Parts: sequence; structure tokens; C-alpha cells
Amino acid sequence: MTHHPDISEAQQRALRSWLKLLGSSNAIRKSLTAKMQAAHGVSLSRFDVLANLYRAAEGGVRLSELSKQLMVSNGNVTQVMAPLLKEGLVDRKPCPNDARAAVARLTNKGVKTFEAMATEHALWVEDLFASLSASEQQTLHGLLEKLTTADTE
Repeated sequence: MTHHPDISEAQQRALRSWLKLLGSSNAIRKSLTAKMQAAHGVSLSRFDVLANLYRAAEGGVRLSELSKQLMVSNGNVTQVMAPLLKEGLVDRKPCPNDARAAVARLTNKGVKTFEAMATEHALWVEDLFASLSASEQQTLHGLLEKLTTADTE
């Protein structure tokens, strides 16, 4: 295999690691997406919205904050939330202290639905990581944490 002459061994090693991490992440996401769709008829994106709303304060979360948490555009949040609103899982109201903004929160039905999904989701994730020992999972978590914090230092 020919390598670009201006890319060092260290850079090649980092690129290979990044590609492996990206591939693994995509494979895990694809598997979870298929399972969530088959079991609950929802996309993983909708599940992620529900999860963020579940963890939000009782009053809900501003849609702009939700888009930051999910690292997607406001338009994406609106699009993913539309069916959740229609199904009565999410409630959306004007922000009490800023009429231009909207706040979303889970309804009681949304909480129950999310909790059922989350239980299965946790089992699926556990299964996907079953080939790693508890110690290996802790090591992986620590390594990924180092990568995450390296960019913020």
C-alpha cells in the first residue's frame, strides 16, 4: 500500500484509529437503529430526542438547547419532533421568559414509552459490548474520554 509522502507514521496510525473508531461507531448505530425500528417503530434519532427530554428539568428544555445537546440543527430537531408531538409523546409550549423560543418536555405517555424503550436499548448496548470484558469496557471508556477532553484543553 502506498502512503502519501507528507503523512508521517504517527499521522497514519491516528488516521487508521480514527477510521476504525468511525466504522465501529457506525456499525453500532446501524445495529441499534434496526433494533429500535423493529421493536418500537421509531428511529434512533427520535429515541435520542426522547432520551434528552427524559433527562431534562421538569419544565422541559428549549428547542435551541436540545439541538445543541444532540449536535444537530434546529430544523433537524423540529423534523424529528413532529411525529413525537403528533403521537402525544412530547409537549411543546412557548418559553415562559422568551416568547420567541419554544420549550419541549415529555408527556406522561412519553415518559412511559421512553422508559420501555430505554430498558431494551440498554440490553442491546450491553449485548453489543459483550465481547469486551468489564475491564476492557472501562479501558475503552477511559481512552474515549481522553480523546473527548483532548480537544477542549
